[in-house]
Amino acid sequence: MNKNICKIFIFLCILGFYSTSMGAAISKNDPQNVSPQRLQTVPETKFREIFQKYLYRNLNNQGCDVVISRLKITGNVPVPDGTISFQQYQKGKRRFEGNVNLIVVVKINGMVKNKVKLSGWVDIFQPVVCASRDLKRGERISKDDLYFVKRNISHISSKILTDMNKIIGFMAKHNVKKDTSLKEWMFEKFPIVDKGDIVTIIAESGDIKVTAPGKVLMKGYADELVKVQNLMSKKEIYAKVVNGSMVAVDF
Repeated sequence: MNKNICKIFIFLCILGFYSTSMGAAISKNDPQNVSPQRLQTVPETKFREIFQKYLYRNLNNQGCDVVISRLKITGNVPVPDGTISFQQYQKGKRRFEGNVNLIVVVKINGMVKNKVKLSGWVDIFQPVVCASRDLKRGERISKDDLYFVKRNISHISSKILTDMNKIIGFMAKHNVKKDTSLKEWMFEKFPIVDKGDIVTIIAESGDIKVTAPGKVLMKGYADELVKVQNLMSKKEIYAKVVNGSMVAVDF
């Protein structure tokens, strides 16, 4: 009798322990008892800041003003809590004025968690080179013929001039009206010598210097090679244009 009572008692203890263990396991696996993941949301002001800094970093222009309008942010959903970082890139051809699209990769603890698309209109006001007077075809350009004015280049050809040194000393291909925003294709190099000009051909090596008269056979530009005829030997050679009356050859 006592032995049977002991067996029943042991059985009940084992059954109670098993029930408790199963209950704990079920409790742990119950989704309702799992703590929710902490999330964070990137404020839109942060994306506007990223967009603006990306433009300034890539424009790399002095004296330009950037105005961003109609900025649209797509796909900004909450991401897991953690250390956040960003990476930006543009698909296809990069452009920094007019309609600009940018992809921002959102990383948490170094892992990609989201991609946000930014789209906005960008106006860039930058100093451009303009004609200070009417320029006639064939006229040689000097610094006094040019001036800077700040204009919105988002609506102007990408070939617009922002450095007047690129055309000083060049000549106008055609007539240009005063205050026109200038482009490089409007100008060409000014020839220092022309076909038929008589020049001095000079060859130097140390203390030895030899000269001869020559006749230019083509248009020639400063520091470039031009074809000339040695009037003494009648030979045709190529020489570098030094100025309007002298060309140089290697000796």
